[in-house]
Amino acid sequence: MKKTIFLFAFSIIVLNVFAQNNSNSILIRHDTATLKVGDCEWIIKSLAKNDPSLNAEIGKSLPQFLLDGIQKGKIKAFDANTNTPIPAKKILTWQMPVDSIMTMDESGNSKLGTIQREHSSDNIDEVRIYNDWYLDVATGKLKSVIKWIELREKIHSSMGDFLGYAAFCRIYY
Repeated sequence: MKKTIFLFAFSIIVLNVFAQNNSNSILIRHDTATLKVGDCEWIIKSLAKNDPSLNAEIGKSLPQFLLDGIQKGKIKAFDANTNTPIPAKKILTWQMPVDSIMTMDESGNSKLGTIQREHSSDNIDEVRIYNDWYLDVATGKLKSVIKWIELREKIHSSMGDFLGYAAFCRIYY
C-alpha cells in the first residue's frame, strides 16, 4: 500500500513539474550571434542618448569601452574557458606571457629584466552574444534575453599568419 501511495504521489509531482519557470513564456531556442566590432559603433553613439554623462565615451570602440569598464570595476569579466573571475587590475595582462630581456644599468653591467605583454583592444575584433529567445504566449511576441557577451581576440602564429579567433573574456548579464 505504501508503494502504491508513493508511486501515485511521485507521478503527480512529475507530471506537474515543468522545465520552464514562467508558464506565460516558452523557451524557443538558445542563439549565438557574432558581431564585428566595426559594426558596433552605434552602441557607443547611443550611450549619450541614454545617459548624457557618458559623452566622454563617444569615439571609443566597443572592446575599449568594455575593457575600461572592467578595469574600473564596473563590469565583471570571467575567463571564457575556466569561468573563473578575472581581477579588474589584471584584465590587460590576463594569461599573457612574460618575456625575459637583458638590460644594461648605468655602470654597464647587464641584468635580467622582464616585460609583461598586454592585450590590446585593437586585437579584439569580434563580439559574440549568447541569448535565449522566448515566446510570450499571452501576447504572441518574441523576447530575447542576453545571457553573456564574449570578447574574441585575433590569434596570429609566431610568423604573423592569422589563425583565427579565440575567446578572451566573458561578461555575464
